[in-house]
Amino acid sequence: MTRFRPTRPLASASTVFSLAAGLLLLVLMLLTVADVVSRNVQGRSILGTVDISTLLLVAVAFLGLSSAELDGRHVAVSLIEERLGHRTRTVLSAVRAVLLVVVGALMVWGLGEVLFSAVDRSETTNDILRLPTWPAKLVLFLSFLLFFVAAVGREAARLRARLAGREPDDGPAAATEAVVIDAGAPDTAPEPVSPAAAHHGEVPR
Repeated sequence: MTRFRPTRPLASASTVFSLAAGLLLLVLMLLTVADVVSRNVQGRSILGTVDISTLLLVAVAFLGLSSAELDGRHVAVSLIEERLGHRTRTVLSAVRAVLLVVVGALMVWGLGEVLFSAVDRSETTNDILRLPTWPAKLVLFLSFLLFFVAAVGREAARLRARLAGREPDDGPAAATEAVVIDAGAPDTAPEPVSPAAAHHGEVPR
């Protein structure tokens, strides 16, 4: 079996994005707690909490996409594929790789257009602070770009392995891999010995 090994820049960038998501989640939690305390103590919320929380939530939700893809933590159901033959799985892997390239190119291009539009029009939020929206859209653009690079690379590694006659260890074959016990092997576990039999020296064979 073959495991997909990402390049060092891809792995490093995914790790940085994942750590950034964790730190921003901590900031979001602290901001929420501070806002609740402010409302209970002073009777009013912290100015701009809704805007800031919304932008932070976008970053937290998408920065970890590539890391989850590289580690194989995205939800995958292989009830049908695991029952197919090796050749059929190879064809499906090639179709998935092509679809990932096409969909990824379209989504990254569209997100890039949205990002450039937000920068060009100096787009801001509608609340009091009027925060610029381009940082959140930049996070979306980079997150999906890195995710699709990781997804295409992982699927290409699966395809290469199957073309070489092997099964990737993160594919359906690995998910259903189990230890097969020979049913014809004799049971060598000793029978339990009762206290009475042990007293009379009777040990089962």
